[in-house]
Amino acid sequence: MEKLKFIVFILCFLIVTVKAQTPRSVNLELLGVHNLIGFSFDSRFSNTSHFGYKIGVGYGFEKSQNYSGWMYEFGGKNADFRTSPIGFLRNQLLKNAVSIPLSIYYLTGEKNSHFEIGFGFTPYYADFKDYEYNNYDGTQIITDFDGFNYYGFIQLGYRYECSKLIYSAGFDIPFKTLGSKFEQTIGLYPKVSIGYRF
Repeated sequence: MEKLKFIVFILCFLIVTVKAQTPRSVNLELLGVHNLIGFSFDSRFSNTSHFGYKIGVGYGFEKSQNYSGWMYEFGGKNADFRTSPIGFLRNQLLKNAVSIPLSIYYLTGEKNSHFEIGFGFTPYYADFKDYEYNNYDGTQIITDFDGFNYYGFIQLGYRYECSKLIYSAGFDIPFKTLGSKFEQTIGLYPKVSIGYRF
């Protein structure tokens, strides 16, 4: 709980201290490192800078009994909904995840259309379940465990900026980071967002 209070304090501090003239927005985020749904604060480092940063929070869950698969598993008894890259990349059955994606990006292009490339770091809290079988009678044993962890990611996408709205679509590429406990080396997850500039 103390860690969560500290993170919320840092987010509020950063938002309040951003200069008023810098381009900034609040965004609704879908998929990618924000899992199923999330929100983010986006700001450039200055009014003319192509560099910026994004701070967000997202939530995702899974309803699956299969270790393998991607966002949605088609066919078979294990066809269930998956909304987070964490379970697949760790090769564990995820129940819920709350992530805090932090990234720095660079925008190419001029006027309204931009190609965005970024690099980030995502601390997250997740709870998992593990299925085991008793060797004697075949009964199923479910073990729950949870905890904090993190991973790095790369972002590639297209961004269109209007006077008040920002539209973005692309891919988040989480990768195996030292200490991340990922079984998979890299992942590729689509993402979309819409933001309001202020």
